[in-house]
Amino acid sequence: MSTQSDQTRAAVRCESCGAILVAEIAPDGSVRPLGTSEDCVCGDGAFTRLEQPAMTAR
Repeated sequence: MSTQSDQTRAAVRCESCGAILVAEIAPDGSVRPLGTSEDCVCGDGAFTRLEQPAMTAR
């Protein structure tokens, strides 16, 4: 059983409808959207993690 400290929060995009959600990413790579059911509102359930832009020095 994983603990909350084993999980990372990230923005994810549904591959079907394009909805962007906040999700917990488990160490095994599984995605669990927060504040919704296990699947996106469209029911697809396949997500892509959104990457943060690289920091640039000024």
